[in-house]
Amino acid sequence: MNGSDESLEMLERRALLKRVAWMLGGAVSAPAALAILQGCSAKEPVPGAAIASKFFKGRQADVVTAIADVLIPRTDTSGALDAGVPAFIDAVMADVYPKDAQERFSAGIDEFETAAGSGGTAFLEQDTAQRAATVQQAIDAAFTGEHKDKPFILVARELTLLGFYTSRVGVTENMEYVAVPTVYHGCVPLSQMKKHVYWE
Repeated sequence: MNGSDESLEMLERRALLKRVAWMLGGAVSAPAALAILQGCSAKEPVPGAAIASKFFKGRQADVVTAIADVLIPRTDTSGALDAGVPAFIDAVMADVYPKDAQERFSAGIDEFETAAGSGGTAFLEQDTAQRAATVQQAIDAAFTGEHKDKPFILVARELTLLGFYTSRVGVTENMEYVAVPTVYHGCVPLSQMKKHVYWE
């Protein structure tokens, strides 16, 4: 990759960060932004393959996978799981986030699962509607009161969006994407207009 290609990719990643920050209603956290600017992106998973976890322990990968699926489910386009978002979150947490943030995120997963199951049904045993309600309730609660550090569910939401929109399916299916840009013809003489087929 030459210098101009690298500069273009960096501009595209900065634009992506701005877009995700807009979706989140604020700034993207420093470690997440660093991960994207360093070139981290989600990769589509191999069908049937489990996450080769570098960060998650026990059921944590399953919990984060379920949350990502709630946040960006598959519809008529691909969802977070199709884009490999859980593996992206695992890798970014392990490779980019500082130790204290890793510990908070790990503890947050466990706290989320405990709170989600307080009604009698464990989060991973809830149906789709129940899971969606549980995640929304956690997000709503995270926006109330003052927090020294960003709550787990908001970090998970941020990384889910970033992972999805850096993936191939996230870009090609859900954002403006031109695989081969068309040629721009400026100041074309009227006699040549037909040749460039602007209308027909």
